[in-house]
Amino acid sequence: MKQTSPNIVLIIADHVAFSGHYGVDRYDYRWPRLESLAGQGAWFNSAYAITPVCTPSRASLLTGKRPDKHGMRWNCEYPILYNRKEFRDDEVLYCHALAESGYDNHYVGKWHCGTDHGPEHFGLSGWSLPEYGNVYASDTYKEYLQRLGEKQPTCRIEHHLLRPELNGTDVLMEPDEPWDFMDGAGVLSGPSEVHEQFFVANMATDKLRQIASSGVGSPFSMVVSLWGPHHPYYPSQEFADLVNPADIPGYPSFDESLDSKPLRYRVQRDLRCQHRAGERWADWQTWQTVMARCYASGLQTDAAIGRIVDCMSSLGLDENTLLIVTADHGDGIAAHGAGWDKYSSFTEEVGRIPLVMRWPEKIKPATTISDPVNLLDVTATMLSAGGAAIDHPLSLDGEDLLPIINGEASRQEMICDHFGHSGDVCFQKIYYADGWKYVSAYSAGDELYDLVSDPYELDNRIDDESTNSRQHAMRAKIIAHYEERRAEREAWHAQEFWEKGVVFSSPEWPRDETLHYYQLQVQQGLVS
Repeated sequence: MKQTSPNIVLIIADHVAFSGHYGVDRYDYRWPRLESLAGQGAWFNSAYAITPVCTPSRASLLTGKRPDKHGMRWNCEYPILYNRKEFRDDEVLYCHALAESGYDNHYVGKWHCGTDHGPEHFGLSGWSLPEYGNVYASDTYKEYLQRLGEKQPTCRIEHHLLRPELNGTDVLMEPDEPWDFMDGAGVLSGPSEVHEQFFVANMATDKLRQIASSGVGSPFSMVVSLWGPHHPYYPSQEFADLVNPADIPGYPSFDESLDSKPLRYRVQRDLRCQHRAGERWADWQTWQTVMARCYASGLQTDAAIGRIVDCMSSLGLDENTLLIVTADHGDGIAAHGAGWDKYSSFTEEVGRIPLVMRWPEKIKPATTISDPVNLLDVTATMLSAGGAAIDHPLSLDGEDLLPIINGEASRQEMICDHFGHSGDVCFQKIYYADGWKYVSAYSAGDELYDLVSDPYELDNRIDDESTNSRQHAMRAKIIAHYEERRAEREAWHAQEFWEKGVVFSSPEWPRDETLHYYQLQVQQGLVS
């Protein structure tokens, strides 16, 4: 009997320099395999992480819920009061819904949605590591090297942001912690096969071949979660040679004074990056090398994706398979005063992500979608394609994208969340509509940008009186969003704080969000 439900393969890159970097006039940086897939399916021009930090973004993708439902607002390794380190025992993930529809479900690669429970705890077969994961120090990676006949690779660190004493040194890629050499750029020694991206891609292709040879007639889903191109930017020499540092022009907001930005931007830049205080990494020539390694890491990620796609084709999985390629969030590298990592503000660089979908039976080639979408919609699309009911106990916050892809529906507006980067608490609601973006930040300064004329967000229009009516309308939408979700938040927090033994004088949602909501009402003149 012919299999009617499609297989579903989701490839997730981690921390991609995309908005402002990819496919823009200032520099010709594109991923050839991703471009090829886009020509065979749908490319989304305005795709976003629902929350641009690893754990909350991934947890939202796995559950189809906003962070105020699943509870992971920051990375799981950080002990913050309003943050979960693991999913609740009764949490429903995408794989549970697909399993009910007859799917075998697999997961290979980075998890970062728990300190103790990994994919196997939720019925997913495959391989991963707890927390962020230390690939090069893992036993599975060492076994992989033995099969290749290769030794543990080293990395020549060219520039390190916080530890300049490492510049020009070779370090063994077997750190005690995955972030020991995180804030650096350089080149990985040895053949490309020893790079973590190819390691994960090869594990995924092995799994695909195993599934194809099993003879099982049921459909399958597979998530392939790559660790890169997240910094540290240590591409193999083969890919480093593809990008000439001298060819990379200055980034438009690299020298931004941040005068029009809220104070938090300067705090994040100077405390997190320190190069301003220490006058390190102040020249663009240094950054050209860093950016070249960043872009090369992206090209190596693209090649790893291509390896998975080629394997699918060789196994006959390129027809009745919904293939999705995306990322958990963006990368703030070089942006807004020479930034590094994600910052705690929802800039386009950290929020926007690549998103491509290919499904020959349902998606026409070379389709381009400009409607604002996010990762919650990816979850809903997977479940809809797999025949799982959208009103499943997942309580999805996203929508099936196939009607939008096929021109049967459209979306004009969208709201994303941000809570800061793993301890730098900064509650934000980000509203997109009509080419404009409003960032409502509790006690940290609001922002307003016309993204059509100002895609790099250099001109914060929040104090421009000519935008007052637009601001009023956009804040009203955010207030309505708060009101619509208030019962859900109260129910979640009542359960969450009861589990933690925290007692409040009233069953309200967290005080910071309550005050944020009140602040918005004051701005609207709804209360005094």
